[in-house]
Amino acid sequence: MPLYLQKDLENGNRIAVWQTTESVEELSLMAGLCEEDETKLLSFRLESRKKEWLAVRVLVKKLLGESPRIHYKNTGAPYFKDVDMEIGISHTRGYAGIALAPFRTSLDMEKATPRIERVYQRFVSEQEMRFIPHEGRIEYYNLIWCAKETLFKLLDRRDVVFKDNLKIVPLTISDKGQITAEVVFPDLKCEVTMGYEVLPDFTLVYYIKHTGDDI
Repeated sequence: MPLYLQKDLENGNRIAVWQTTESVEELSLMAGLCEEDETKLLSFRLESRKKEWLAVRVLVKKLLGESPRIHYKNTGAPYFKDVDMEIGISHTRGYAGIALAPFRTSLDMEKATPRIERVYQRFVSEQEMRFIPHEGRIEYYNLIWCAKETLFKLLDRRDVVFKDNLKIVPLTISDKGQITAEVVFPDLKCEVTMGYEVLPDFTLVYYIKHTGDDI
């Protein structure tokens, strides 16, 4: 059972990551799927998609001790109907992660690769470019992407422009730490604190708290 990481934060947010080394059959047994989810599993064509989907359910069962069904809003945001708990979900190659909390929560995981240099201008602002060193820029781009994806999932709104509405406060990357971001919309202004870890296979970012307007 490769539970890769588990963090229980002081504010009640719980973060867990599973490394998907088991077979689809093994994960399915561990997840304890209901009939509807067994049918849903059959609709996925790729084995990797089946594994990451199942690993999320395995993590929920491990952290909650039960297997409530995960539903999805029209926006794609996951939620429970039968459990008084909020959930955030993320995947990256070979891993699946969840965040569980009694309040809205989110997380994101992504492996840093040179491909991000092709697209960083879509989400990194000119202000953010000022604190990014040339050497190590890929790691910074990746961390900023993960942080803004975490915010995007947390906000659950479709009018988000990453460069304009989500502003990362200058930081220096270490193995782990915190990121502060300013969320700016005409109807919403707040400051969000996120935690991060730079792990061997991916970078993990997760929501901690916010101050200002309610999200």
